Amino acid sequence: MLQSVSDRYFIPTLLFTIILFACAFSVEPAKANDGSAMLEAGGIRLVENQVISLDVEDLYISPKEIRIHYEFVNPSDQDVKLLVAFPVPLIDAEPEMNYGNQNVDPVNFLDFTVIANGKRISPEMEVKLVMNGQDYTKLLIDNGVPLHRFSPDYYERLDKISAASRQILAQNGLIEWTPGEEWFTKKWKVKVNYYWWQTFPANSRTVLDHSYAPVVGGGIVDEEYGIRDNIGRFCIDDGFIRGFRNLLKQSGHNSTISSEVRYILMTANTWLGPIGDFRLVIDKLKPKDLISLCINGIHKIAPTRFEFRAKNFVPDRDLDILFIKQPDW
Repeated sequence: MLQSVSDRYFIPTLLFTIILFACAFSVEPAKANDGSAMLEAGGIRLVENQVISLDVEDLYISPKEIRIHYEFVNPSDQDVKLLVAFPVPLIDAEPEMNYGNQNVDPVNFLDFTVIANGKRISPEMEVKLVMNGQDYTKLLIDNGVPLHRFSPDYYERLDKISAASRQILAQNGLIEWTPGEEWFTKKWKVKVNYYWWQTFPANSRTVLDHSYAPVVGGGIVDEEYGIRDNIGRFCIDDGFIRGFRNLLKQSGHNSTISSEVRYILMTANTWLGPIGDFRLVIDKLKPKDLISLCINGIHKIAPTRFEFRAKNFVPDRDLDILFIKQPDW
C-alpha cells in the first residue's frame, strides 16, 4: 500500500540511479472552452549509468492508461541495486486549475502500479509543497493547507483557512490575498515522487512493468480552435481535417471534445546506448475517433490501434498526441 512521505526528501547516493522523468512545469489548456490542464509524463532515465542497458521497451498510450514494459540487462558479474523513482510533474495548487482527475484515491491519484519480475512492488510516496524550488510543506500544513491536492475536502479546507493563517502565508509570498476578502490566489505547487529500491542481478535480465492513468488536457474544439491552430504541434494534415469535418457532419455539431497526452520520450538519450527493441502502440479506444501526432513510420494494426517499431532506437523528440472524440451530445 502506498504511503505518503512528507517529512523528508529522498536523495540518491548511488553512482547509478534510475529516475522516471517527467517535466515539471504548468501546462496551459488548449484554446477552447472547458479546457483542462495536463501533466506530462515519461519513462525511465538512467543517470550516470555505465552498466545497465535497456534491451526492450514496449510503450502503450491511450487517453485512459499508459503502460510500459521494460527489459533491462545487467551483463556484469555483480548485482546492482538502484533507486527507482517516478517524479510526477509539479501540480498547480490553484483549485480553479482543472486537471480532470477521475481517480477516487487522493494519495495514489494516478493509480500508479509497479511489477518487478512478476511481483507487485509497493512504492513509497513523497509529497512536498514547494514554491520556487523551496520546501514550504510544514508552514503550509501548519496553517491549514491540505497535503494532497486531490483530497475530497481540498476546496473546503482551503476555504476555512483563518485570516491569521492567510496573513502568514501572504507574508511568505505563498498566496496573494487582500485582508477581508474571501478569495486568495495560491502560489505553491505540489511535488510528488513515487520511489522504491530495485536490484538488478548479475548476468541477468530484469523486467519492470508500470502503469498509470494520464492526466490529460484538451477541451471543446472546432476546426479553427484546437485543430488549425495546432497543425504544427500535432502534425495535422489535410486528411485529418477532412476526417474531423466528417465527424462533425455525422453528429450535426460544429465542435467536439479533444484529449491531449504528452509523453516525455527524449530521456532515452541518457541511457547506456540506444533502446535495443522499441515498440509504441497508441490506442484511440473508439474506431470512429481521430488521432494525430508527429512520428514517421507509424501504421494501423487494429481498428483503434497504431504501432511504431524500431531497433536500436534513439528518440529525437517527445510525443504530443491529439485524440478527437466523436460528439456524443
